[in-house]
Amino acid sequence: MKSLKSLWQRADRRLWVLSILIGFVVTWLVNIVPFINKVERFAVFYLLLYGAFAIWTGFTLQNRRRCWQAFVFPVSFLLAAHLFGPKYSLYFAPAHLFGPKYSLYFAPAYLAVAYLAWSMVRANRNK
Repeated sequence: MKSLKSLWQRADRRLWVLSILIGFVVTWLVNIVPFINKVERFAVFYLLLYGAFAIWTGFTLQNRRRCWQAFVFPVSFLLAAHLFGPKYSLYFAPAHLFGPKYSLYFAPAYLAVAYLAWSMVRANRNK
């Protein structure tokens, strides 16, 4: 219990709140709003907004020795994309067994982008 309390005190609360809001709430809104089509969802939200947020996450964690907090946004995005994303059915299985076809691949990409931004900032800082 003491270690969890110390972990919560050291955590960046702003990063956690924004990661959960953008990763879960915005993904939920984008998937339920009827006037956002698949192309807009892919280009504007999945590439631009979430990619920029992953880069911002890496820059925000530049003073941290370890970047384990970079997992918060991809995990919240993955959860929201799986729960609320578009469902595609295969001919042999119902649609509810399979989550979004292309959305699930973005979570590791966002983690990789955040890690790359974090490591590039740390490398430039150590020069």
